[in-house]
Parts: sequence; C-alpha cells; structure tokens
Amino acid sequence: MAEKRPAIFFRQKLELLLLSQREDVLSRVRSLISTHGFTFRHVLALDDVKNRPFETQRAVVIVVAQEESEHIGAFSERILGLVERFPLSTIFTLTHEAPDKNKFSGPKFSRVILITPLDFFQNFKFEYMLLLKCRAQFFDILPTDLFSMTTLPFTVFVRMPANQRIMGVAFRGVILSDSKYQKMLTKGGFLIQGAEAQVYLEYISTYFDLSGMSLRKRVRAHFTAIAALWAELSEVTLFEFKTATDTEINSIYEQLVKSVQVFVETMKSEENLWDALLESMDNDLFNKWRSPWVGAYAAYISQKSGVGNPVDAFLAGLLCDVGLFDIPNETYQLFLKSGESALDPQQMDEYRKHPMMSLNRCLFKKIPVSEQVKAIMVCVHERADERGFPSQTPFDMVPVEASLIRFGELIDLGTRTTMHEKSIGFRYLREKIWDEVKTKSGNFTPGFLEKISESLL
Repeated sequence: MAEKRPAIFFRQKLELLLLSQREDVLSRVRSLISTHGFTFRHVLALDDVKNRPFETQRAVVIVVAQEESEHIGAFSERILGLVERFPLSTIFTLTHEAPDKNKFSGPKFSRVILITPLDFFQNFKFEYMLLLKCRAQFFDILPTDLFSMTTLPFTVFVRMPANQRIMGVAFRGVILSDSKYQKMLTKGGFLIQGAEAQVYLEYISTYFDLSGMSLRKRVRAHFTAIAALWAELSEVTLFEFKTATDTEINSIYEQLVKSVQVFVETMKSEENLWDALLESMDNDLFNKWRSPWVGAYAAYISQKSGVGNPVDAFLAGLLCDVGLFDIPNETYQLFLKSGESALDPQQMDEYRKHPMMSLNRCLFKKIPVSEQVKAIMVCVHERADERGFPSQTPFDMVPVEASLIRFGELIDLGTRTTMHEKSIGFRYLREKIWDEVKTKSGNFTPGFLEKISESLL
C-alpha cells in the first residue's frame, strides 16, 4: 500500500510582487492569483517598497513591466537596480520592444527572465514559470525516507502552517540524531529543495535496496531528480531571451540523459512499478505539467514489453511537449483538461503546429538531441492509418517510440480525468485505455497493442 503524504499547507509569505502601473498587466496577474491563490502585493513604484522592506526583499517572484512611454534603455537600467536590490527573487521583465541581451548576460542575471507580451498574455509560459518558481522549488519527501544517525547531504525543511513559512530543521552535513528526527515528525511533511534532488537520490540509493517499498522509494527519488533537471532545462528552452552558454545547456542535458539511463535500469525489476510512477511528487504545478509522466510511462512500457528504446522514449516524451507552451493558452488548457478530441477546428489547427515547434525550439537553443530522438519528437502524433500530423508519415517509417509516447499521453490524460471523475484504480484505467484503443482503428496497429498488453498489467 502506498504511503500517504501529509496535506500541503504551505504558501510562501510573499510569492508575487508586481511592480507596474499598467492595468493590463495587473489584470493578467490577478487572473492567475484567482486561479492559484498566490500571495501577492502590488506597488506602483519602487519607492512604495519602503514599507515592509524585509517581506518584499524575500519575494519569490517580481514582475516588472516596461511602461507604455518608457524607453527600453531606461527600463534596462531599472532592471539592473532590481537585480541588486532583490538578491533572492526571480525577476520577470515584460517588454514591448527588444532589449539589449548583452546587458543581461552572465551569472548575475540568471534570475532575470525577459518575457514578451505573447508569452505573458497569450500562452501558458508565464503561468508555468510562476507555478515552477512559487510552488515547485520544494519537493515533498516521505518521513520514512530518512534514517536516524545518518549524515544528511541535503537540507530538510518542514511546513509551518502557523506563519505560512517553510523552515529548515535539519541542515546539510549534520548527523540526524534520533531525538531530532522524532521532533521533526511532529511538524508534518518534509521537503527538500529541487536543486538538491540529485543528492537526495544518492542518499536513497545508499540506504535502500532494490526490493519492495525500498524500490518504490528509489523510483520516486529517480523521478524527482529527472523532473528537477527537466525543469531547469525547460526554463532556458521556453524563452527566446533566456540566456545560457552552449556548455551549460550541454551539461544539463548530459545529466538528464544519464539520469534517464539509470532510471531505466531500475525499471528492469520484476516488481510492478506503475503506482510508484503515478505517486511520484505532489505539487500544484504537476497537474499542468505532463511531460515527465508521459516520458516515464512510455519508457516503462518500452522496458517491460521489449518494444523500442526506453531511454529515447523518455527523452522524446520530455521534449515533444515544448511546443505546446507556444500555442494559445485557452487551447492548451482545454487540451490538458479534455484531450485533443475536445478541440474545435481552429484550436486543432493551432495544436497541430506543436511537434515542429518543439523540435525548432530544441534546435534554436542548441540542445544536443540525438537524431533518433528528433525523429521520435515529430512523429508522436502520426497514426497507423497515416492520417496523423504533422506530415502524415508512412507508418512503417514512424519510430515505435512515438507510439509508446502517444499511449503514455492517453494514460496521463486518464489519470488527470477519468481516475478522479470515476474513482477507478490505476490498473483498471490502463486496461480500459488498452481496450478502447483496440476497438478504434487508426491510432495504433494491432501488433503494437498486442506487444504492449502485458506491460500494462
């Protein structure tokens, strides 16, 4: 039986500080506050921050907009001042003309994200980044993931509902005494920073073996580490003006590939790991961020059925959704909620563009994706009856990993819709999806469905 995580009570004291006089910017931010309940403060000018300065200096995200009559040079100087004044915040800068990127290069400006009106007002990117920065910087872990009298290679935090803050209680490098551990258990759920997901994985791998509940812990830890790396890479990939050197991008991607390779080795166990994949992580962002689960489901089916390359399936599953962030937000949200069958003809036209947009983004950011993964990315929505998109590719030329990802997408949609609406189990859902696609000609070949059938049990 799965271990139950404590309920999440935490909200950062100040998640979003808006520094702008523009009504259109305020309206957009307020709509997201209404949806997600971000703690929020709005000031018209920097001088207004003098009241409660400690609170504002700890703001997770600051949104600052170029005013209608403000020259880009003056706006750039404002940003330079904000970087110095707010050393802990991610700063979103909304411009209506192209800034000089050279002014924002270097490690000092890694916290600055230059965002266009299209990305701010019309697609999902700004909402995604707010959720990522405000709600997914800390990943929840289970209390039983820790052992007394071990040296912690990461800092453990607890939620403090009384004052709505997260507090570090066991710091990196300390030996966790039994008395300390017992006191921590009285405080509720434990969290780690996403940046320490890799050392958390190493800790789990040291103290837990490859059987039973221990194996499930390893799977969750692997998944968390991969999601943290992918979040880091996605931030650079999604924005035209987000800068990173080729060396930095190569390094992140190489770490991602190695992590996926080790994860796939873990999947070779004879134990059923489907529920462990489903249970990995619990956070406000993850019901709108499907690609880690789609990639994991595709890789697991590949590994258990012997169909295709599970590493390529996982990597392509992560990358093939990048273009969805560029389509109109209404289309993206409807697709996530109800699937592509709910889209009207115009929305479907917008949605059909995303495979090539995903590939182009990866190429533009010089992500060192293999030729095999590129071919899979653009074929995920090709069908056995050759009526798919974007190219109606002859199906004997479609990589089998593309079909695995497409099936993983169906499972992911089912977990976010059918499972919750009808309160059915995960195994029943997988079998139900397999039965449904078997009776609908065109999406998959009968031979493919037969090969993967046993992996779904």
